[in-house]
Amino acid sequence: MLRLARIAKSQQSSRFAAGGATILGAGSVILLSSHFSESSETSNNVTYAENAPPSQDFATAKRSDVIPTRQEQIDTLSSGKVFDVLVIGGGATGSGTALDAQTRGLSTALIEKGDFGNETSSRSTKLIWAGIRYIATACSALLRFRNILRPVAAVEDFFSEFHMVSNCHKERRLLLDNNPHLTNWIPIAVPMDSWISWPPPFGHPIFATAPIVMPLVFKFYDSMSGFTCPASHVMGKARAERKFPQLASENAKYYSVFYEGQHNDARTATYIALTAAEYGACVSNYTEMVEILYNKDGKAVGIKCKDNLSGKVFDVHCKSLVFAGGPFTDHMRKIEDPNCKPAVAAAAGTHIVLPSYYCAKGIGMLDINTSDGRFLFFLPWQGKTLVGTTDRKGPAVSSHTPPEEEIEWLLNECQKYLKKNGGEGSGIEVKRTDVLSAWQGFRPLASDPNAPPGAPVSRDHVISENPETGITFITGGKWTTYREMAEDVMDRVVKSAGFDKAGPSVTDKISLRGGVGYSRNIPIKLVQEHGVSMETAEHLVRTYGVHAFDVLNVAEGPRGGKVLFPGYPYIEREVIYACKQEMAVSITDMLTTRMRLAFLDSSAAQEVVPRVADIMAETLGWSKAKKAQELAKAKEILGGFGGPVPSKVKTVDSIHSIEDLFNSFDVNKNGFIDYDELRLCMKYYGLPFKNDKEAMDAFKTIDKNGDGKIDFNEFMIWWKAKKLRRMQTRNNSDTFKLSAEKLGEGADSRGAAFG
Repeated sequence: MLRLARIAKSQQSSRFAAGGATILGAGSVILLSSHFSESSETSNNVTYAENAPPSQDFATAKRSDVIPTRQEQIDTLSSGKVFDVLVIGGGATGSGTALDAQTRGLSTALIEKGDFGNETSSRSTKLIWAGIRYIATACSALLRFRNILRPVAAVEDFFSEFHMVSNCHKERRLLLDNNPHLTNWIPIAVPMDSWISWPPPFGHPIFATAPIVMPLVFKFYDSMSGFTCPASHVMGKARAERKFPQLASENAKYYSVFYEGQHNDARTATYIALTAAEYGACVSNYTEMVEILYNKDGKAVGIKCKDNLSGKVFDVHCKSLVFAGGPFTDHMRKIEDPNCKPAVAAAAGTHIVLPSYYCAKGIGMLDINTSDGRFLFFLPWQGKTLVGTTDRKGPAVSSHTPPEEEIEWLLNECQKYLKKNGGEGSGIEVKRTDVLSAWQGFRPLASDPNAPPGAPVSRDHVISENPETGITFITGGKWTTYREMAEDVMDRVVKSAGFDKAGPSVTDKISLRGGVGYSRNIPIKLVQEHGVSMETAEHLVRTYGVHAFDVLNVAEGPRGGKVLFPGYPYIEREVIYACKQEMAVSITDMLTTRMRLAFLDSSAAQEVVPRVADIMAETLGWSKAKKAQELAKAKEILGGFGGPVPSKVKTVDSIHSIEDLFNSFDVNKNGFIDYDELRLCMKYYGLPFKNDKEAMDAFKTIDKNGDGKIDFNEFMIWWKAKKLRRMQTRNNSDTFKLSAEKLGEGADSRGAAFG
């Protein structure tokens, strides 16, 4: 199968873009579509790394891009084979540990109770960042007055943090260099609107001078990676106004720009697990540990686990057992010892997704001094604007549902940077209805419960072995350092278990699945050979690498594939491919971790559920009962994502007055209801308009004075009208049968739903 896009060397001898076309060759001129030049060069200021290494022959294990099916993996797990290493937890760190172990020559198994990377690893800010914040916090901590009494410890803490950031730089570069199909550099601008910042960032007076020294700080930051990243620079006010026309820049002095890595985190996590499978590791999702098996000496020699799809329970035997559950690691440890000391404190963060026009193309922004001292990123991602994150301590849960107050906080912080409404109407107001999706995720803050008294607390990841059971766990750390964490834990396991046959770690040289043979010209070949749009071609390559061809060849159908939802590049063949080749087994996973539609647009994700269910049912052979079960599960989980309408009110019968009902429609809290609010809320309450025309006709009917706004009196008259009751009858809304008479007014109103 052809996987490399090649352009003849004779054509490459002279190439440049001109007026939306590409001119190739010498002595003759050929005009080609503009996507030839855009795909080959840096576009929109997003910088891509060069091609991945051409071969992977250095690993002890052999590699094949043909992965056994999930059932074959389950059969191997339950066969009685004794694995050298068994890893519990299929996030980035757990999958990375399995990859590291397998490529050292150790027989390895990996299980995950859900889908690969479905928890913390899929809910990050999508940055592969080296940690500029940690340098600042380390300096701030070092300069505290209390350190006068502990100077040696303070200096040790500082250099520990500095060493961690240095490692982050190394790992960031490895991840981007080895995986250009999954990653890219992204410039991030830090606005400076004064020469002295007060209150100072990070709560220390010395940082009041940040606007003066920031360009030098970023040059130092560049130097920590050996100047291998794109160079930081200063952007003047005039250029910034062209780049960020939506920003309030009248008070800006300048913008300091630096670079970080960016990726589709869930995709990277999934491909780490599948790369381990390519090297021969036994990898299975939806497989849960329910019990630990011990020998007569009390050492762990395996687990009893459950296939969460079939319900089958079986034993898996191993020589070494590793827990890598991120913020859920203590849940695993409690199976080992119900009375174990906690090792993980979780912290939650909320992100929101806004339309693309809230962020400049190809360049993000960072607020280093928010109202409560957090870092806040505004980033272009997957064609939208990603904003985050918050920081809230609390026990880790799997729910995606974010607190409404954190969504509001993020929107308020966004508004600070947008142009205010002026006389010419040039201002931009971020609205609650602009929130396309919102979610929360938990990160692990770790400590070592098995450390001796007085041992220093790790400021990075923690690796600990229980001397009684021999079980090792790893937690903490950052997305950027997942590979280093995996290498460190396997170094520990190899030494502890005496695996003399194990070679050194080679994962610093491994390109993840889809990267071997990758070329940045592949999107062009996809357009030429399969007739897909350039947007879909680029999405496929950035998601599957060289396997983009396999996706398009997985099934017969219309040339170019059928798009799942208008305005997004996802195609139906991706669903078939993920089921057949990547162990995808549920509608929810397809729309959250495999295709990121739920993270980008929760309403769109819910609309495509029936179609995805049809495709998966046919591909996986679901029964009617199984399909119904998956549909119900998808509805519940996808409904947990935030969207344009706050989730505080779930049903109309929980609203006790028409004033409260009006306020629930007034999502943006500006005293009136606009068209988007009416359309979205009617859909939210189970009374959707048939189409946009019906919605607009209804809006114009309600808006008696024609000012483009529905005030309270107009809303009340409409809500009581017989037209709404006829609409309810026509839509057969058995869930919400509303009685305008019972709704009443003010304090005399009562519940409105009956049936």
